[in-house]
Amino acid sequence: MSPANKRLRVVFDTNVLFSAVVFAKDRPPLKVLELVRRGKIEAVISPFILEELRRNLIRKARWEESRFSALERDLKRHVFLVTPKTRLSVVQRVDADNRILECALDAKADVLVTGNMRDIRPIGSFQGIKILTPKEFLDRYFPGE
Repeated sequence: MSPANKRLRVVFDTNVLFSAVVFAKDRPPLKVLELVRRGKIEAVISPFILEELRRNLIRKARWEESRFSALERDLKRHVFLVTPKTRLSVVQRVDADNRILECALDAKADVLVTGNMRDIRPIGSFQGIKILTPKEFLDRYFPGE
């Protein structure tokens, strides 16, 4: 980050947002989401991430559509929505994971925060974008938060 006042531009994988709202309790995903709400970082998601979050919350966490709509309104007040134009096929096993990388690339993110330890986190970095778990992100950029 060149200028000292530039905020980190961060893309959140769906699993991080899901964990933040479902498993809250002072865990790293919730702490990262709180940084977004406090304006400490510039967060970016895509319509794909938002829709995947909606599907997972309704199917896995048994949320009502109205509860998700309230979360969506809250998120849209704090995050930038980017519709990627780039198409990638970096992750072979689960093509949907490429949508997360596409968002990070087109958002010109500094960091992609993910809990996907099988396919995304092992990449380490992608075209200059650091790929970190929520805990790694907090330890590196916001120790003590």
